[in-house]
Amino acid sequence: MKDKLMEEDSFFYGKKAVKVFFILVIILSAGTEAAYCLGAPGWLVAVLMWIPALSAIIAAIISIKEKNEAITIRKLFSGIGIRKCNVLYIVLGIIIPLIYLLIPYMVYWHIYPDNFAYTGVAFSLIMKDLVLYTIVSVIIGLLTATGEELGWRGFMLPALLERFGLKKALLLSGLIWCLWHFPLLIWGGYMDDSVLWYRLIAFVLCIFPVGVIAGLLAIKSGSVWPAAFLHAAHNAYDQSVFGIITRGDNMMYYVSETGILTIVCAWIIAAILYAAYSKAKIIHKENGNDG
Repeated sequence: MKDKLMEEDSFFYGKKAVKVFFILVIILSAGTEAAYCLGAPGWLVAVLMWIPALSAIIAAIISIKEKNEAITIRKLFSGIGIRKCNVLYIVLGIIIPLIYLLIPYMVYWHIYPDNFAYTGVAFSLIMKDLVLYTIVSVIIGLLTATGEELGWRGFMLPALLERFGLKKALLLSGLIWCLWHFPLLIWGGYMDDSVLWYRLIAFVLCIFPVGVIAGLLAIKSGSVWPAAFLHAAHNAYDQSVFGIITRGDNMMYYVSETGILTIVCAWIIAAILYAAYSKAKIIHKENGNDG
């Protein structure tokens, strides 16, 4: 069975292009993260999130030239994962982070009810307050999350998939995505309500399975959009909704991107999706439909 990302309208990821992508991401991200950590304005984070996209666009152009082909918008878009896909995958991208984030927060609110801003408030009133705000937060989050995803799951993941296969591609892309955040975790005040050693380990344990989920959605759909919506929804739910209505000095050890409850939920969902994807491929091969 051919994955959507490896089918005919997919892209050839040249060796030079892949090298350029990683060089640009490393150099531009390092400079931007250093400036932010040294006190530059907060809007620089939005610039940082679009560096993977910029790097991917330049790399995609180089890759097209490596094949001596004419540069067209369609080819360029294909090289960074901008393709049509079944809307079901976008819906999954929005719902899945709701599951692996809301369940941990609900458990935390049950354990520490005083740390929940809506204690004693009717559920209907909570929904009235949060639904529209959540939708707007996801849409706004898409403006920056797309910048990362065009690089990570639009260019990098299929380039790695082309070279190493599914397991190694998901492993490498997930780890690279995690490590890219380390300067902000160490010096930038990101998730700093927990001790540093725990923060780094817990962040990797949490975000790696999220990367696997986003990667599988991108591979199965053949498009970067489900991953972009997942990324945007993840940030919106955690940073703009649930995190805002939750307090407590210990919350980062239970929920958000360093919480043990979130880690467990994210790994369970990633494992289920990976198992389902692998089973579907095996059944497809047994039926003699392998491409």
